[in-house]
Amino acid sequence: MPETSLSSYYNQRVKQVYNHLLEFDLSSSENSLHDFRVEIKKMKAIMKFLKSVYPKQKLKKSTRQLNSIFQEAGEIREYQLLILWFQKHDLTIFIEKTFPNKTLEKMIEKFHKKVHEFKHDLKDLNEHVSEYIYKTNDILAEQYVTDLSVQIETIIRKNCPMSEWHELRKIIKQWMYAINWIENGKGTDISFFQKLQEAIGYWHDTQVIKETLFQKKIFLSQDVELQKSFSIATEKLNQSLKYREKHIQELLNRKEIAA
Repeated sequence: MPETSLSSYYNQRVKQVYNHLLEFDLSSSENSLHDFRVEIKKMKAIMKFLKSVYPKQKLKKSTRQLNSIFQEAGEIREYQLLILWFQKHDLTIFIEKTFPNKTLEKMIEKFHKKVHEFKHDLKDLNEHVSEYIYKTNDILAEQYVTDLSVQIETIIRKNCPMSEWHELRKIIKQWMYAINWIENGKGTDISFFQKLQEAIGYWHDTQVIKETLFQKKIFLSQDVELQKSFSIATEKLNQSLKYREKHIQELLNRKEIAA
């Protein structure tokens, strides 16, 4: 079958996802697992596009397989973010008493044991999805990119509220992936949108860390040192959220002025 921008991009993702999974299988390194998750995310973006073109039922199994792998890798990433944040802010008491490194090691070990299953699911998924990739006309991908661009501009111009920031980021990332599927997408200036989606990403990660701490109900602990550290952590998180919210709003305002 003739190669298209979409099929070329998709085949690169398939190659990379196997490479990173193999590397993780051999080394169990956190970096290879992160790279694997990034490639899975790019494949999920393609799947979302295909479901906008073809009946969702035809891609239901493949979507479920991809989501399952992504979710397991995502749980590890969230735990890694917690550990890194505690280390950065000298709050290792949480690692010692609430979020031990051993839990992360067990999560990675569990993922490692499922590598063979993941390889099987990815092979099955690829055989099925490739059929749709190669029969998808370039014009459909081009129209999809245009639609995403319009969505982004519309949300930003209506003075996007904080409640819609995370959704805006998802649309921006989908667009940033999608421009690689079309011939005239190469060379597109994404610098502003890259800054914006990264800023929203850091803000969202900070929110997740704060929510995770509160879910553990550490504030009810009888451990005085832990309670004291919880107060310090909460203050740091609130300050970070305030700073990141201001930065995002400034970026959004800058875009509105430019528009």
